[in-house]
Amino acid sequence: MREAVPEDARGVETLYRLLLPDHPGIEVLPERINQIAANPDSFLFVCEEDNRIIGTVHLHLCMDALSGNRPFAVVERVIVSPEMQGKGCGAALMSHAEQTAVDRSALKIMLSSASRRGEAHLFYTALDYDGEGSKLFKKYL
Repeated sequence: MREAVPEDARGVETLYRLLLPDHPGIEVLPERINQIAANPDSFLFVCEEDNRIIGTVHLHLCMDALSGNRPFAVVERVIVSPEMQGKGCGAALMSHAEQTAVDRSALKIMLSSASRRGEAHLFYTALDYDGEGSKLFKKYL
Protein backbone atom coordinates (compact mmCIF):
# COMPACT_ATOMS: atom_id res chain seq x y z
CA MET A 1 0.00 0.00 0.00
CA ARG A 2 1.25 3.44 -0.89
CA GLU A 3 0.10 6.88 -1.83
CA ALA A 4 -0.49 7.40 -5.53
CA VAL A 5 2.07 9.29 -7.60
CA PRO A 6 1.45 11.10 -10.90
CA GLU A 7 2.65 8.09 -12.88
CA ASP A 8 -0.32 6.13 -11.46
CA ALA A 9 -2.89 8.35 -13.19
CA ARG A 10 -3.63 5.97 -16.06
CA GLY A 11 -3.97 2.93 -13.77
CA VAL A 12 -6.29 4.77 -11.38
CA GLU A 13 -8.35 6.04 -14.32
CA THR A 14 -8.71 2.49 -15.65
CA LEU A 15 -10.08 1.36 -12.28
CA TYR A 16 -12.47 4.32 -12.07
CA ARG A 17 -13.85 3.41 -15.50
CA LEU A 18 -14.62 -0.07 -14.14
CA LEU A 19 -16.26 1.40 -11.05
CA LEU A 20 -18.32 4.00 -12.93
CA PRO A 21 -18.88 2.62 -16.44
CA ASP A 22 -21.66 5.10 -17.25
CA HIS A 23 -19.79 8.19 -16.08
CA PRO A 24 -18.68 10.12 -19.19
CA GLY A 25 -16.28 12.58 -17.52
CA ILE A 26 -13.64 10.34 -15.97
CA GLU A 27 -10.21 11.89 -16.34
CA VAL A 28 -7.45 11.32 -13.79
CA LEU A 29 -4.76 13.93 -14.23
CA PRO A 30 -1.19 13.47 -12.97
CA GLU A 31 -1.19 17.05 -11.67
CA ARG A 32 -4.34 16.36 -9.64
CA ILE A 33 -2.64 13.37 -8.02
CA ASN A 34 0.17 15.77 -7.05
CA GLN A 35 -2.38 18.17 -5.54
CA ILE A 36 -3.97 15.36 -3.54
CA ALA A 37 -0.56 14.28 -2.26
CA ALA A 38 0.18 17.87 -1.20
CA ASN A 39 -3.09 18.16 0.74
CA PRO A 40 -2.52 16.97 4.33
CA ASP A 41 -6.16 15.92 4.63
CA SER A 42 -6.54 13.90 1.43
CA PHE A 43 -4.98 10.56 0.55
CA LEU A 44 -5.19 8.55 -2.65
CA PHE A 45 -3.90 5.07 -1.85
CA VAL A 46 -3.12 2.39 -4.40
CA CYS A 47 -2.40 -1.30 -4.26
CA GLU A 48 -0.18 -2.74 -6.96
CA GLU A 49 1.02 -6.08 -8.18
CA ASP A 50 3.66 -6.65 -10.84
CA ASN A 51 3.97 -2.87 -11.35
CA ARG A 52 0.25 -2.60 -12.17
CA ILE A 53 -2.32 -0.64 -10.14
CA ILE A 54 -4.93 -3.20 -9.06
CA GLY A 55 -6.83 -1.24 -6.43
CA THR A 56 -7.38 2.23 -5.06
CA VAL A 57 -9.19 4.12 -2.31
CA HIS A 58 -9.52 7.86 -1.69
CA LEU A 59 -9.59 9.04 1.95
CA HIS A 60 -10.63 12.54 2.98
CA LEU A 61 -10.29 13.96 6.50
CA CYS A 62 -12.88 16.66 7.14
CA MET A 63 -12.87 19.27 9.87
CA ASP A 64 -15.73 18.86 12.30
CA ALA A 65 -17.11 21.16 15.01
CA LEU A 66 -18.69 18.32 16.99
CA SER A 67 -15.73 16.78 18.80
CA GLY A 68 -13.06 19.34 19.52
CA ASN A 69 -10.24 18.99 17.02
CA ARG A 70 -11.20 15.51 15.82
CA PRO A 71 -12.02 15.23 12.13
CA PHE A 72 -14.30 12.70 10.52
CA ALA A 73 -13.12 10.61 7.58
CA VAL A 74 -14.80 9.86 4.27
CA VAL A 75 -13.75 6.99 2.00
CA GLU A 76 -14.61 7.17 -1.67
CA ARG A 77 -14.06 5.22 -4.85
CA VAL A 78 -12.94 1.89 -3.45
CA ILE A 79 -12.20 -0.35 -6.42
CA VAL A 80 -10.13 -3.47 -7.01
CA SER A 81 -9.72 -4.89 -10.51
CA PRO A 82 -12.20 -7.76 -10.97
CA GLU A 83 -9.55 -10.45 -11.47
CA MET A 84 -7.88 -9.47 -8.17
CA GLN A 85 -11.00 -9.29 -6.00
CA GLY A 86 -11.05 -11.67 -3.06
CA LYS A 87 -7.25 -11.74 -2.77
CA GLY A 88 -6.83 -9.20 0.04
CA CYS A 89 -6.12 -5.97 -1.83
CA GLY A 90 -9.46 -4.36 -0.91
CA ALA A 91 -9.17 -5.31 2.75
CA ALA A 92 -5.59 -4.01 2.82
CA LEU A 93 -6.64 -0.72 1.22
CA MET A 94 -9.47 -0.25 3.70
CA SER A 95 -7.25 -1.18 6.64
CA HIS A 96 -4.65 1.33 5.49
CA ALA A 97 -7.28 4.06 5.10
CA GLU A 98 -8.72 3.25 8.53
CA GLN A 99 -5.31 3.31 10.19
CA THR A 100 -4.55 6.67 8.58
CA ALA A 101 -7.86 7.99 9.96
CA VAL A 102 -7.05 6.58 13.42
CA ASP A 103 -3.58 8.12 13.29
CA ARG A 104 -5.24 11.48 12.61
CA SER A 105 -7.71 10.98 15.53
CA ALA A 106 -10.78 10.74 13.31
CA LEU A 107 -14.05 10.29 15.18
CA LYS A 108 -15.60 8.07 12.50
CA ILE A 109 -15.13 6.90 8.96
CA MET A 110 -17.92 6.93 6.40
CA LEU A 111 -18.23 5.59 2.89
CA SER A 112 -20.78 5.47 0.15
CA SER A 113 -21.46 2.67 -2.26
CA ALA A 114 -23.86 2.52 -5.19
CA SER A 115 -27.05 0.69 -4.27
CA ARG A 116 -26.49 -1.79 -7.13
CA ARG A 117 -23.16 -3.03 -5.72
CA GLY A 118 -24.44 -5.84 -3.51
CA GLU A 119 -21.13 -7.72 -3.35
CA ALA A 120 -19.35 -4.55 -2.26
CA HIS A 121 -21.94 -4.09 0.50
CA LEU A 122 -21.19 -7.59 1.79
CA PHE A 123 -17.48 -6.71 1.76
CA TYR A 124 -18.06 -3.52 3.79
CA THR A 125 -20.33 -5.34 6.23
CA ALA A 126 -17.59 -7.95 6.77
CA LEU A 127 -15.28 -5.05 7.65
CA ASP A 128 -17.80 -3.91 10.32
CA TYR A 129 -19.33 -1.00 8.40
CA ASP A 130 -22.99 -0.37 9.23
CA GLY A 131 -25.06 0.26 6.13
CA GLU A 132 -28.36 0.44 8.00
CA GLY A 133 -27.87 3.33 10.45
CA SER A 134 -27.83 6.18 7.93
CA LYS A 135 -28.95 7.05 4.44
CA LEU A 136 -26.71 8.89 2.02
CA PHE A 137 -28.12 11.60 -0.20
CA LYS A 138 -26.12 13.18 -3.00
CA LYS A 139 -26.59 15.70 -5.73
CA TYR A 140 -24.23 16.00 -8.68
CA LEU A 141 -23.40 19.56 -9.64
